[in-house]
Amino acid sequence: MILSRLKTIQNNAGYTLCAQKAQRLFVSHERGIAPIMRQLAREPLYFQDCVIVDRVIGKAAAMLYHRSQAAYIHACLMSEGAKTYLQRHHIAFSYDELCPYIINRTHDGMCPMEACVLDTEDADKAYRALKEKLASLRLQIDPSERM
Repeated sequence: MILSRLKTIQNNAGYTLCAQKAQRLFVSHERGIAPIMRQLAREPLYFQDCVIVDRVIGKAAAMLYHRSQAAYIHACLMSEGAKTYLQRHHIAFSYDELCPYIINRTHDGMCPMEACVLDTEDADKAYRALKEKLASLRLQIDPSERM
């Protein structure tokens, strides 16, 4: 019931991410793992016991949701790496479409977040690596942030 409600909310409002636990509803229009990372930085178990509906879930997002102990994860588009990871860790999930990997925003290769965690199964290690990767990408975009 919650899953179909979240899918409807996502479709009607154009959200990229919807998560619900009891009466708490989290929604975001942001792309990528940024909204997940922001919530986990504030509260590592923010998504604990949540039902998640996310437009795109690559291995990076799957690992972050696992680290936060999400109850169920649904993706409109899921990568093979995310599927394999979720299966290995016995996490309930579903998807509408499966792809070999998540494509980057310039459509010329793999998403840098998925590439960042490709060779790890450790969710804590992945979180730290993703945090570093996001910081380095921000510096590339805005060199004025360099010290």
